[in-house]
Amino acid sequence: MTLAMLRFCLVIFCIALGAALLLKDVWAQNTPTPSSVNWTRLPGTAVDITINGQGQAYIVAPNGTPWRWDALEQRWRKMSGDFVRISAAEGNRPWAINADRVVFRYNGLWWESKDTEVADVAADALGNVYIAKVTGEIKKWNPLRSEWRTLEGQAYRIALDMAGNPWALTRDGNVRTFDGKNWTAVPGRATDIAVGGNDTVVIADAEGRIRVWNSLQRSWQVIAGVDSVTAAAAAPDGGPWAVLTDGSIMATTLLVTPEQIKTEQGRAPEARAPKVVAPVDTAPVAVASGISAEPLSTTTTVAPSPQVAPVAAPVQIARPLSAAPASPETSAGQNGAKTVAPGTENTATFDPVAVTTDENITFVNTQKSASTLAIGRDGSVFGLDVAGNILRWSNTRKRFESFPGTLIRIAVDPQGNPWGISTLGRVFRHTGNLWKQIPNATGSDIAIGADGSVVIADADGNLSKLNDTMTRFDRIPGQGLLVAVAPDGTPWTIRSDNLVQRCASTPCEVFSQKAKSIAIGPDASVYVVSDTGFLMRLGAEGKSFDVVRTPGHTPQSVAVGPNGYPWVVTTGTLALASKFFERNEQADRTVAASTGGDTTGSGSTAAVVDVPANSAFTFTKNFAFETFVTNLNTIEEFVVGQDDGVYVYGSPQNQGPNPFLKFNSTQKKFEEVSLSFNQTLRNIDIASDGSIWTTENGSIYKLSSTGSIKRTYSVASGSIDSLSIGVDDTVYVVISNRLYHLKPGTNAFTKFNNDDVSKVAVGRAGDLWIMDSNNIVQQFTGTKFENRPLGQSVNANDIGAGTDGSVYVSVLENGQYALKKWNATNNSFDAVKNATPNRVDVASDGRPWIANTSSSTDVKRAKD
Repeated sequence: MTLAMLRFCLVIFCIALGAALLLKDVWAQNTPTPSSVNWTRLPGTAVDITINGQGQAYIVAPNGTPWRWDALEQRWRKMSGDFVRISAAEGNRPWAINADRVVFRYNGLWWESKDTEVADVAADALGNVYIAKVTGEIKKWNPLRSEWRTLEGQAYRIALDMAGNPWALTRDGNVRTFDGKNWTAVPGRATDIAVGGNDTVVIADAEGRIRVWNSLQRSWQVIAGVDSVTAAAAAPDGGPWAVLTDGSIMATTLLVTPEQIKTEQGRAPEARAPKVVAPVDTAPVAVASGISAEPLSTTTTVAPSPQVAPVAAPVQIARPLSAAPASPETSAGQNGAKTVAPGTENTATFDPVAVTTDENITFVNTQKSASTLAIGRDGSVFGLDVAGNILRWSNTRKRFESFPGTLIRIAVDPQGNPWGISTLGRVFRHTGNLWKQIPNATGSDIAIGADGSVVIADADGNLSKLNDTMTRFDRIPGQGLLVAVAPDGTPWTIRSDNLVQRCASTPCEVFSQKAKSIAIGPDASVYVVSDTGFLMRLGAEGKSFDVVRTPGHTPQSVAVGPNGYPWVVTTGTLALASKFFERNEQADRTVAASTGGDTTGSGSTAAVVDVPANSAFTFTKNFAFETFVTNLNTIEEFVVGQDDGVYVYGSPQNQGPNPFLKFNSTQKKFEEVSLSFNQTLRNIDIASDGSIWTTENGSIYKLSSTGSIKRTYSVASGSIDSLSIGVDDTVYVVISNRLYHLKPGTNAFTKFNNDDVSKVAVGRAGDLWIMDSNNIVQQFTGTKFENRPLGQSVNANDIGAGTDGSVYVSVLENGQYALKKWNATNNSFDAVKNATPNRVDVASDGRPWIANTSSSTDVKRAKD
């Protein structure tokens, strides 16, 4: 070969090499020029967007819901979750960050929490995952050891090239790239960054424009046609995608499946506006680790294993559309909010938990106790004990385990996060790592549908639904005291007259069935516990309820899980399970141990009410009372214990020692209990195990039921004026007008707060009521004791509280004692006729027991 020929070949080689580099490094040079690039608006709105090298695309809607692009049907498919950032990864397993800066990985069944205080996450189709911490620290995921490895450098936004190396933006917008050894500064400033499947680097610049990186010229080239860009992505061919400030989703190339680009002659079809369903603005749902998420569609393309080099998904260059972007039909709701109607095509996906079981419903006694239950669509079973403490069922350990918080109503969202209402009516949700109060929201009951709809009912029976931003509840049509929510978001309720109704329209559809509990599964199975104590399920015709047998047990309440399998709480507080729902429980204890926040809250309070039940005592302002003789000369102590026993202590009619009496409910009379304790009983109360607590000479004694001393507690010096025990066996005492408490499992009384107290009573779920040193009635709000009614001063002689939430006081009016019951709905005390006691206490069913020790030693109880 001659030298001239060699030179010619070298020139040709250099030209070819340069052309190849241009094709690789500048997407704009192998597509139409920037000024002629066509952008297509996709349906829906977003705040973040991501695409990996295999063409798997995801967005986060403004309400936090993630959506996955279905290239076959050309539409977005809804996933579960509540996020602010998302990154496509390998095999349809995205990573995402929620508003609390917690990063999660979707494992195909549920979202797993992987780290906290994370600002951004970037993943690729080869399994590489990087995060940028809020501090700017960069870490890479080591999947073999399930841990993060720190990488030198700083980042606030991060993206990965085809080699798995990060491109990063610092907090001030500077661009950096890492080659595996060193960081290199890149000119320009940006607010978001992405890398396409052919290593095209795309940014949203500081002016809100899309630019691509030209490595030969070391400059960013503007891609015209969009502005006000807030988030960027790049398709496998490098074509930019963008999210604008108004949420619009714009694309230069469309992601399609191979079947869609074939024609009879093998030509690519013309691009058309895709028929898709845009993200629906519904209430977002919270995310926790170890919880189930919606399954992927059966039409999803299976990704290759990490060892196989990724193949770029077919893309299609968008052409100008002759019509405006497809707009789904909408209808205005009660508050003007619009709801997106379903598309005309078949949008159904297989949801295994929504398939109703055809098996017979049979129950297993878990041998564990709860007062109420709630089940999420992922199979998470939560409950409350009689003290309002939160429980979480563990299949692995076959028991309920403690979960932080105290509530009076509980619900579970589709991701397995508990929500609830406190004894003060405040509404709380668990985000996956902490409790948060819904601001300015109060209610009496709460339920969550399988679609994530959160509905509350107040004490007046009004219904409200959580808005998209999770900032407030908006009134919706319907009425009822207890509420359940169907998978389509339709509320079902139980009215104050116990009738069941479905509130899909106004007025609600009323059923001829009375009930005291209602629950709906993700398969739309409707279960109730009738007012006569039968478990019942709505029949296939949707008109009547059929009995479901619970042999040997009487149901009190019901919860329904996946496939329509119910759990029941019996009248004896036993939990019965018809199915143990398989789920990943590995993170349960970690979530419980690391949970922040609390369920105390602040702000407004509201009444929490129940529907009437045949077995429960019903309040009326015109009681009839039964009288029981004590044969005492004087009554010094009078109490209803946590064991529901009624006890009296006082001086006898003869000159003997003071007897300690307990009411025999079978014989309907007071009988003496022989005690070995030979000191005077003062400020007595009885715990749930029957142990007797009393004070004497500056000490607090815990006695057995026969009076032997089990423990003596030394407390702060001063006069001990009152003692009361909560249903969780927390012991409260008043010492020199200051309140102290002894929590279960602890060894010393500690000061509760510095408020002025003379007498204390403990109601449902630790609801604290006191009389101050001026005998003014007050309730604890979580931070302080506050007058009840608010702004008024009710002077009381005695106060008693029941674990059902009933609070009674004895007041002196016009020279005569009167009995009054707290009405939180009206913010007032309702007077009870025919009762003139100076002493009062309350049984667990809300029944008041009274005495007037100034006139006699008889004890009375309200009749049914």
